[in-house]
Amino acid sequence: MKRISLLAAGLLAAPLAWSAPGIAVYGGGYSWDTEFEGTVASGGEDIDMQDDLGFEEANQQVLYLGVEHAVPLIPNVRVRSLDLSDDASNRLQRTFVFNGQLFVANTKVETDIDLDILDGTLYYTPLDNALKVNLGLTVRKIEGSISLDNLLVSTTKNFDETLPMLHASGRLNLPVPGVYVGGEIDTISYDGNTLRDLTARIGWRSDYLLGVELGYKHMDLELDDVSDLDADLDMGGPYLAASLSF
Repeated sequence: MKRISLLAAGLLAAPLAWSAPGIAVYGGGYSWDTEFEGTVASGGEDIDMQDDLGFEEANQQVLYLGVEHAVPLIPNVRVRSLDLSDDASNRLQRTFVFNGQLFVANTKVETDIDLDILDGTLYYTPLDNALKVNLGLTVRKIEGSISLDNLLVSTTKNFDETLPMLHASGRLNLPVPGVYVGGEIDTISYDGNTLRDLTARIGWRSDYLLGVELGYKHMDLELDDVSDLDADLDMGGPYLAASLSF
Protein backbone atom coordinates (compact mmCIF):
# COMPACT_ATOMS: atom_id res chain seq x y z
CA MET A 1 0.00 0.00 0.00
CA LYS A 2 2.87 2.40 0.72
CA ARG A 3 4.32 1.69 -2.70
CA ILE A 4 0.97 2.43 -4.35
CA SER A 5 0.78 5.75 -2.46
CA LEU A 6 4.30 6.73 -3.51
CA LEU A 7 3.59 5.98 -7.17
CA ALA A 8 0.34 7.91 -6.99
CA ALA A 9 2.18 10.90 -5.55
CA GLY A 10 4.71 10.68 -8.36
CA LEU A 11 1.96 10.61 -10.97
CA LEU A 12 0.29 13.66 -9.47
CA ALA A 13 3.62 15.47 -9.57
CA ALA A 14 4.23 14.57 -13.22
CA PRO A 15 3.02 17.93 -14.64
CA LEU A 16 6.07 19.55 -13.00
CA ALA A 17 8.28 17.61 -15.42
CA TRP A 18 6.00 18.18 -18.43
CA SER A 19 7.52 21.57 -19.14
CA ALA A 20 11.08 20.17 -19.36
CA PRO A 21 12.08 19.83 -23.03
CA GLY A 22 12.60 16.33 -24.33
CA ILE A 23 10.97 14.64 -21.34
CA ALA A 24 7.75 12.62 -21.46
CA VAL A 25 6.02 11.33 -18.33
CA TYR A 26 3.33 8.68 -18.38
CA GLY A 27 1.44 6.61 -15.86
CA GLY A 28 -1.75 4.81 -15.05
CA GLY A 29 -3.42 2.19 -12.93
CA TYR A 30 -6.09 -0.45 -12.75
CA SER A 31 -7.58 -3.16 -10.57
CA TRP A 32 -9.22 -6.39 -11.64
CA ASP A 33 -10.31 -9.84 -10.53
CA THR A 34 -7.98 -12.44 -12.00
CA GLU A 35 -8.27 -16.20 -12.22
CA PHE A 36 -5.98 -17.72 -9.60
CA GLU A 37 -4.71 -21.27 -10.10
CA GLY A 38 -1.71 -23.40 -9.16
CA THR A 39 -0.04 -25.09 -6.22
CA VAL A 40 2.15 -24.26 -3.21
CA ALA A 41 4.22 -26.51 -0.94
CA SER A 42 6.43 -26.09 2.10
CA GLY A 43 7.85 -29.28 3.63
CA GLY A 44 5.13 -31.50 2.16
CA GLU A 45 3.20 -32.38 -0.96
CA ASP A 46 1.72 -29.84 -3.38
CA ILE A 47 -1.42 -28.05 -2.17
CA ASP A 48 -3.86 -26.98 -4.87
CA MET A 49 -4.99 -23.36 -4.52
CA GLN A 50 -8.47 -24.13 -5.85
CA ASP A 51 -9.26 -27.76 -5.02
CA ASP A 52 -7.64 -27.79 -1.55
CA LEU A 53 -7.84 -24.19 -0.36
CA GLY A 54 -10.91 -22.89 -2.24
CA PHE A 55 -9.45 -19.99 -4.21
CA GLU A 56 -11.25 -18.95 -7.38
CA GLU A 57 -10.24 -15.36 -8.11
CA ALA A 58 -7.89 -12.79 -6.61
CA ASN A 59 -7.92 -9.01 -6.74
CA GLN A 60 -4.80 -7.37 -8.17
CA GLN A 61 -3.98 -3.67 -8.16
CA VAL A 62 -1.44 -2.22 -10.59
CA LEU A 63 0.01 1.29 -10.71
CA TYR A 64 2.88 2.43 -12.92
CA LEU A 65 4.89 5.57 -13.60
CA GLY A 66 7.49 6.08 -16.33
CA VAL A 67 9.81 8.72 -17.74
CA GLU A 68 11.17 8.86 -21.29
CA HIS A 69 13.72 11.33 -22.61
CA ALA A 70 15.89 12.15 -25.62
CA VAL A 71 19.31 11.80 -23.96
CA PRO A 72 21.41 9.20 -25.84
CA LEU A 73 22.82 6.16 -24.00
CA ILE A 74 20.79 6.84 -20.83
CA PRO A 75 17.87 4.40 -20.58
CA ASN A 76 14.26 5.32 -20.01
CA VAL A 77 12.76 4.17 -16.72
CA ARG A 78 9.48 2.79 -15.45
CA VAL A 79 8.44 1.83 -11.91
CA ARG A 80 5.46 -0.45 -11.41
CA SER A 81 3.75 -1.81 -8.31
CA LEU A 82 1.55 -4.91 -8.33
CA ASP A 83 -0.38 -5.89 -5.20
CA LEU A 84 -2.25 -9.16 -5.17
CA SER A 85 -4.18 -10.31 -2.13
CA ASP A 86 -7.11 -12.58 -1.45
CA ASP A 87 -8.54 -14.98 1.09
CA ALA A 88 -10.45 -18.22 0.85
CA SER A 89 -12.22 -20.73 3.05
CA ASN A 90 -12.62 -24.44 2.38
CA ARG A 91 -13.30 -27.75 4.14
CA LEU A 92 -10.32 -30.00 3.49
CA GLN A 93 -10.89 -33.21 1.57
CA ARG A 94 -7.47 -34.62 2.51
CA THR A 95 -4.71 -34.27 5.09
CA PHE A 96 -1.51 -32.42 4.24
CA VAL A 97 1.51 -30.72 5.83
CA PHE A 98 2.38 -27.05 5.24
CA ASN A 99 5.27 -25.22 6.89
CA GLY A 100 5.68 -27.98 9.47
CA GLN A 101 2.01 -28.01 10.50
CA LEU A 102 -0.48 -30.84 9.94
CA PHE A 103 -3.86 -29.86 8.48
CA VAL A 104 -6.36 -32.66 8.89
CA ALA A 105 -9.07 -33.74 6.46
CA ASN A 106 -12.66 -32.66 7.20
CA THR A 107 -11.53 -29.52 9.05
CA LYS A 108 -12.20 -26.05 7.74
CA VAL A 109 -9.15 -23.95 6.78
CA GLU A 110 -8.97 -20.20 6.25
CA THR A 111 -6.22 -19.05 3.86
CA ASP A 112 -4.81 -15.58 3.19
CA ILE A 113 -2.31 -14.85 0.43
CA ASP A 114 -0.53 -11.57 -0.13
CA LEU A 115 1.93 -10.82 -2.96
CA ASP A 116 3.65 -7.43 -3.04
CA ILE A 117 5.60 -6.95 -6.28
CA LEU A 118 7.77 -3.97 -7.19
CA ASP A 119 9.29 -3.60 -10.68
CA GLY A 120 12.03 -1.29 -11.86
CA THR A 121 12.52 -1.31 -15.65
CA LEU A 122 15.35 0.31 -17.60
CA TYR A 123 14.81 0.25 -21.35
CA TYR A 124 15.88 1.72 -24.66
CA THR A 125 13.65 2.55 -27.62
CA PRO A 126 15.44 1.54 -30.84
CA LEU A 127 12.33 2.18 -32.94
CA ASP A 128 9.86 4.99 -32.34
CA ASN A 129 7.46 6.00 -35.11
CA ALA A 130 4.13 4.39 -36.00
CA LEU A 131 5.66 1.27 -34.46
CA LYS A 132 7.42 1.74 -31.13
CA VAL A 133 9.71 -0.97 -29.72
CA ASN A 134 11.23 -1.01 -26.20
CA LEU A 135 13.98 -3.40 -25.07
CA GLY A 136 15.56 -3.55 -21.64
CA LEU A 137 15.83 -5.14 -18.21
CA THR A 138 13.34 -5.41 -15.37
CA VAL A 139 14.34 -6.10 -11.76
CA ARG A 140 11.38 -7.53 -9.85
CA LYS A 141 11.21 -7.77 -6.06
CA ILE A 142 8.58 -10.16 -4.74
CA GLU A 143 7.56 -10.16 -1.09
CA GLY A 144 4.71 -12.30 0.04
CA SER A 145 3.07 -14.47 2.64
CA ILE A 146 0.66 -17.40 2.78
CA SER A 147 -1.28 -18.01 6.00
CA LEU A 148 -3.32 -21.12 6.80
CA ASP A 149 -5.51 -21.23 9.89
CA ASN A 150 -8.02 -23.63 11.37
CA LEU A 151 -9.20 -24.59 14.84
CA LEU A 152 -6.25 -26.94 15.41
CA VAL A 153 -3.19 -25.20 13.92
CA SER A 154 -2.13 -21.92 12.34
CA THR A 155 0.96 -21.00 10.31
CA THR A 156 2.32 -18.25 8.08
CA LYS A 157 4.99 -18.70 5.43
CA ASN A 158 6.84 -15.55 4.31
CA PHE A 159 9.04 -15.36 1.23
CA ASP A 160 11.21 -12.74 -0.43
CA GLU A 161 12.94 -12.96 -3.82
CA THR A 162 14.50 -10.51 -6.28
CA LEU A 163 14.73 -11.55 -9.94
CA PRO A 164 16.16 -9.86 -13.06
CA MET A 165 13.96 -10.22 -16.14
CA LEU A 166 14.33 -9.50 -19.83
CA HIS A 167 11.89 -6.83 -20.97
CA ALA A 168 10.38 -6.25 -24.41
CA SER A 169 7.32 -4.25 -25.42
CA GLY A 170 5.80 -2.77 -28.53
CA ARG A 171 3.04 -0.41 -29.60
CA LEU A 172 1.52 0.11 -33.04
CA ASN A 173 -0.51 3.23 -33.80
CA LEU A 174 -3.63 2.42 -35.81
CA PRO A 175 -5.13 4.63 -38.57
CA VAL A 176 -7.86 5.77 -36.13
CA PRO A 177 -6.60 8.91 -34.27
CA GLY A 178 -5.30 8.06 -30.80
CA VAL A 179 -5.94 4.31 -31.06
CA TYR A 180 -3.13 1.79 -30.61
CA VAL A 181 -2.48 -1.90 -29.98
CA GLY A 182 0.46 -3.30 -28.10
CA GLY A 183 2.00 -6.00 -26.00
CA GLU A 184 4.65 -6.57 -23.35
CA ILE A 185 6.68 -9.44 -21.93
CA ASP A 186 8.96 -9.67 -18.88
CA THR A 187 10.52 -13.08 -18.40
CA ILE A 188 13.30 -15.06 -16.66
CA SER A 189 13.94 -18.75 -16.09
CA TYR A 190 16.82 -20.30 -14.13
CA ASP A 191 17.53 -23.03 -11.52
CA GLY A 192 13.91 -24.14 -11.47
CA ASN A 193 12.59 -20.60 -10.95
CA THR A 194 10.46 -19.08 -13.70
CA LEU A 195 8.65 -15.78 -13.90
CA ARG A 196 6.72 -14.79 -16.99
CA ASP A 197 4.53 -11.69 -17.26
CA LEU A 198 2.56 -11.16 -20.49
CA THR A 199 0.24 -8.30 -21.44
CA ALA A 200 -1.79 -7.62 -24.60
CA ARG A 201 -3.62 -4.30 -24.93
CA ILE A 202 -5.66 -1.96 -27.08
CA GLY A 203 -6.05 1.67 -26.05
CA TRP A 204 -6.95 5.22 -26.94
CA ARG A 205 -5.24 8.43 -25.93
CA SER A 206 -6.85 11.83 -26.33
CA ASP A 207 -5.15 15.13 -27.09
CA TYR A 208 -5.85 16.16 -23.48
CA LEU A 209 -3.51 13.80 -21.56
CA LEU A 210 -6.16 11.24 -20.60
CA GLY A 211 -6.51 7.77 -22.06
CA VAL A 212 -8.16 4.39 -21.55
CA GLU A 213 -6.82 0.92 -22.17
CA LEU A 214 -8.42 -2.51 -22.40
CA GLY A 215 -6.09 -5.47 -22.02
CA TYR A 216 -5.39 -8.96 -20.82
CA LYS A 217 -2.60 -9.72 -18.34
CA HIS A 218 -1.21 -13.15 -17.50
CA MET A 219 1.51 -14.01 -14.98
CA ASP A 220 3.21 -17.36 -14.28
CA LEU A 221 5.30 -17.71 -11.12
CA GLU A 222 7.37 -20.81 -10.35
CA LEU A 223 9.56 -20.82 -7.23
CA ASP A 224 11.84 -23.73 -6.35
CA ASP A 225 12.79 -23.83 -2.67
CA VAL A 226 12.69 -20.04 -2.17
CA SER A 227 12.60 -19.44 1.60
CA ASP A 228 11.64 -23.13 1.91
CA LEU A 229 8.65 -22.58 -0.38
CA ASP A 230 7.76 -24.19 -3.71
CA ALA A 231 5.11 -22.47 -5.79
CA ASP A 232 3.60 -22.85 -9.24
CA LEU A 233 1.03 -20.09 -9.56
CA ASP A 234 -0.94 -18.99 -12.62
CA MET A 235 -2.83 -15.68 -12.64
CA GLY A 236 -4.61 -13.99 -15.53
CA GLY A 237 -7.57 -11.89 -16.54
CA PRO A 238 -8.80 -8.83 -18.46
CA TYR A 239 -8.45 -5.27 -17.18
CA LEU A 240 -9.63 -1.76 -17.93
CA ALA A 241 -7.09 0.96 -17.15
CA ALA A 242 -6.99 4.75 -17.00
CA SER A 243 -3.79 6.44 -18.15
CA LEU A 244 -2.11 9.83 -18.26
CA SER A 245 0.62 11.07 -20.63
CA PHE A 246 2.46 14.38 -20.32
